[in-house]
Amino acid sequence: MKLAEIAPMERWQQMVKEVYGKFGVNCGVLDINNVVIQPPVGWANKACPLIKGNENSRVVCASAQQDMSAKVQNSKKTIIGKCDLGFTKFVIPIFYNNEFHGTTGGCGVLLEGDKLDDFYISKILNISEKEAKELIKDVKILSIDDLEKNINYMEGVLLRIISR
Repeated sequence: MKLAEIAPMERWQQMVKEVYGKFGVNCGVLDINNVVIQPPVGWANKACPLIKGNENSRVVCASAQQDMSAKVQNSKKTIIGKCDLGFTKFVIPIFYNNEFHGTTGGCGVLLEGDKLDDFYISKILNISEKEAKELIKDVKILSIDDLEKNINYMEGVLLRIISR
């Protein structure tokens, strides 16, 4: 069974829009093979769309997603981590009839106390460190409590989608 059979694509898109509007995180839905079936409808910061849109740098997103997806598939629990650049990322498993079907989650923000690697951002985007710092100057910083509220909200929306 595919995610589009669990819920119509419009419902996945509605969830992503709702989460982005409420929390401002990059949010998407990916199938069991980490193929994006619903991309973000907005971006949490100025750096992420450039990273995601560049063939040479999107590996940063893909490797973090693949690693975290494998972990949530095995644990069946949401996990919080980081991509190699330092952006906070959380991945929520999508299980239906006790079978793993993919993930949703968010990224592109920063937990209080964490730092971004502007040098690495400059290198993967082939820009100066000054330009990299400019791209990330407005990155949203969240407390762990705010991040957990976001996760709890998304898990609730996901549960409602799957229960239909």
